[in-house]
Amino acid sequence: MPSIQRRAADLVFEHLQERIVAGELAPGDRLDPTEIAASLGLSRTPVREAILQLDSAGLVRRLPYRGVVVAEVDLGLAEEVAALRIHLETLAARLAVPRLREEDLAAMREAHEQLATALAGAHAQRDFNELNRRFHMALYRRAGSAVLLREIEGLTGQAERIRIHFDLRHSPAGHHHAAILEACERRDPEAAAAATRDHILAAHRMVTGEDRRIDAGSTLAVVLATSGVSL
Repeated sequence: MPSIQRRAADLVFEHLQERIVAGELAPGDRLDPTEIAASLGLSRTPVREAILQLDSAGLVRRLPYRGVVVAEVDLGLAEEVAALRIHLETLAARLAVPRLREEDLAAMREAHEQLATALAGAHAQRDFNELNRRFHMALYRRAGSAVLLREIEGLTGQAERIRIHFDLRHSPAGHHHAAILEACERRDPEAAAAATRDHILAAHRMVTGEDRRIDAGSTLAVVLATSGVSL
């Protein structure tokens, strides 16, 4: 019975996440477990478990007197995460590219080739995160720094929680992964670092909107300036 309830909770989580990503449930909208359970023909137990999953993923918040509501994206946090990712991941790319082996490139190619199919599938969000991690970590592991890899993995987890708010089926990641992979195959660390920077920045703009201004003096502005990008 617990496994059946857990499966039901996962399905409810996916259903509610899809509605949030699609904009059917907007930031501030209230989630009533009783109404959701009735609409899906389920008991409240898997719905409550699904809402706990949504809370852990940062998709909902608990507010006094209002209960559970759909959360907004913390754009300040998103910008800080993007800045630190650009700083650390471009460093990792520069360190890793000269040390790449053919099996590393093969792992990157495999993840890259599977991405387009995954984004068209029923579990695009989950599969994207798995393949995206696999692609990048195949590169960054060759940087030879356990500390750097640990920091990147922590930031990747935060980026995944931010991305869960958005429909990734239209993500430009495939184009950017191709550029990173090509630079790695040419053993060009600077080109790989530049493609990595552009990839993270494009993903950040997908989250915040192309028109959102990056303030001069902010962490992201400083990181971009040091990598030769003018705002």
